[in-house]
Amino acid sequence: MKPLLSIIIISYNTADITIDCLNSVIKDKGLHQIPFEIIIVDNNSHDDSVKKIEKFKNSLKLNNCRFIIITNDFNGGFGKANNQGIKIAQGNYILLLNSDTIILHSAISQALDWLCSHPESSTCTAQLLNRDKTIQASGGFFPTLTNVITWSLNLDDLPFINKIIKPLHPHTPTFYTKDKFYLTDHPQDWVTGAFFLTRKPLLDKIDGFDESYFMYGEEVELAYRISKTTPNNQVWYLVGPQIIHLGGASATSRLDPILNEYRGILSFFKKHRPQWQYPIVRFMLKINAFIRSIIHFSPLYLQACSKI
Repeated sequence: MKPLLSIIIISYNTADITIDCLNSVIKDKGLHQIPFEIIIVDNNSHDDSVKKIEKFKNSLKLNNCRFIIITNDFNGGFGKANNQGIKIAQGNYILLLNSDTIILHSAISQALDWLCSHPESSTCTAQLLNRDKTIQASGGFFPTLTNVITWSLNLDDLPFINKIIKPLHPHTPTFYTKDKFYLTDHPQDWVTGAFFLTRKPLLDKIDGFDESYFMYGEEVELAYRISKTTPNNQVWYLVGPQIIHLGGASATSRLDPILNEYRGILSFFKKHRPQWQYPIVRFMLKINAFIRSIIHFSPLYLQACSKI
């Protein structure tokens, strides 16, 4: 039977975490009622990820689940690996799911039910939680010269600024401004790739991810191209479905997330914004890295500043 949903998970040296994720997926009771498939793309892991995933696959007793493992002999990055999964996926809906996530309360089937019943929406996500169940930021608004400047100078941390200028990264309720952005269902420009539920025809139409992005920022660019090719496109953040997102499990160094966030913003401006804005944004990101190095007493930001 053709699957309704394809779940794509990228694995890279996260054997135990990936298995925990898969176990939580299988516990989603709503998925037991529909045909679905799991596609694992392993990016040349050097631990026992493939062996453990194979063992998990062989232990499954679900007749409605198709399970595929793709093993790469190189690490081509998050976008390229997802494109491999998207290419062979048979579902009408695609869930891009990070390996460092734990599904709570049948979040996948909840989100799928919502998207199936809202044809005006291209994409939706679940509410992401930290280990301690506090709310984690998930997505925001597309980069503009204005919101990059306010973000770089930390002006978006001031009260009411984010009500005037749509922020690149909205604040969570634990921030001192007590923002309620992540407390209600609402549309926004993009959502994190940790839980990115969308429609297969849309991904096929835009040829999936831009593979020049290795990791971080690729979901922003993907959502932007979806918005440009889909009339009246809506991307929704939902608070009903919930997952735990551990974060950073596949990073090879502490500098990677910092540097790749900056590079992702620069790549977005180079591809989608006027050419004259690029040097301004690059300068502002250097300022941001310098400011963060002082605030966090971290030489990592100074290293990032020199590499931007």
